[in-house]
Amino acid sequence: MKANLLSFSLFLFLSSLLFSCDKEEFPDPTPDQNPSLDIYKDRFIAEAKSRGFNLDLSNVDIVYLEEDIVIGGESFCGYGFQQHPVTGKRTVLISKVSRCGWSTQSDLQRERFFFHEIGHAFLNLDHDDSFLCDGNPTSLMHSKVNLYDYYENDSDLKEYYLDELFDRLASEQKCIADLQDWEINPVFFKHQTEDDSWFFYNSNGSFSGERISQNSTNSLVISSVEGKTSTETGYWFTQISNPNIPKGAKVTVRTKVNSSGLKGPGVAIALRVYESRLFNDGAKTVESIFYSTEDNPVSGELTNQIIEVTLPSFTRKTEIIIPFAVILPGTEGEVHFDDFEIIVEKQD
Repeated sequence: MKANLLSFSLFLFLSSLLFSCDKEEFPDPTPDQNPSLDIYKDRFIAEAKSRGFNLDLSNVDIVYLEEDIVIGGESFCGYGFQQHPVTGKRTVLISKVSRCGWSTQSDLQRERFFFHEIGHAFLNLDHDDSFLCDGNPTSLMHSKVNLYDYYENDSDLKEYYLDELFDRLASEQKCIADLQDWEINPVFFKHQTEDDSWFFYNSNGSFSGERISQNSTNSLVISSVEGKTSTETGYWFTQISNPNIPKGAKVTVRTKVNSSGLKGPGVAIALRVYESRLFNDGAKTVESIFYSTEDNPVSGELTNQIIEVTLPSFTRKTEIIIPFAVILPGTEGEVHFDDFEIIVEKQD
């Protein structure tokens, strides 16, 4: 997929630019029910500095709210924005409402919750719900951060969790529990028609897309629109954040392509991989790897033709993967990308 063909508003979608965390109850009261949030901001800066990062949070808004944090009709106790929809600034919101339990949290619980939220807002991190082999969360970025003790009375664990907050590769020194038995079931991800996380892109209306299920086959379908000449790609894509894939695993995006007769350049698949890189004024999410079959597309009459791209060695630095099913400019006809899936081969 050439760069000039992928100006797909690259991220309408990438990371949504905001994240949230829900309520929990905490048992340990502290004398100051609502301490200054600057306490936790300064600790975050100090922890970063001890790891070689000199951060400037002067342009980050860190705010208490007396009411629920309501986003999209849902109520939250904490929220971290990479870009606040009104101010455009990185923002951390903490709610004081009683159901959230902030006033009864211990200082350490507050610290962890604050670090989690600023992890969203400043480090560009999404939730990571993987677990270590000992049953503890892999990261402070677990979506249920308030359910776990993390580093209560354990300085070594605190060092690990804060190392991992600033550098996800710290977790590669730990045993991370596998999502599944990869030898028995190597399918990490498979397109399902009922999955609403897929999006179709075509800027000038020369292609149309639909997703259908027929005879137990789930298909991503792209068709040319009669009377319109395509000058850009049309494509289906989905975003997978923090994929729980073993370090060093071979990751293959694969599909079966069916068409009664495409005319023109044809179709392809692609995979984009992203990671966050931390700068003085906050993290930036950047593309680290791109694989595509667009230099070798398939066209004509196609029957269960397998096309695939492979990432040879997965790393925990990977935060987002985006697979694509693509039809190239100037292509006419209809194509079905059937059983679109991601396969993981764990390496010894």
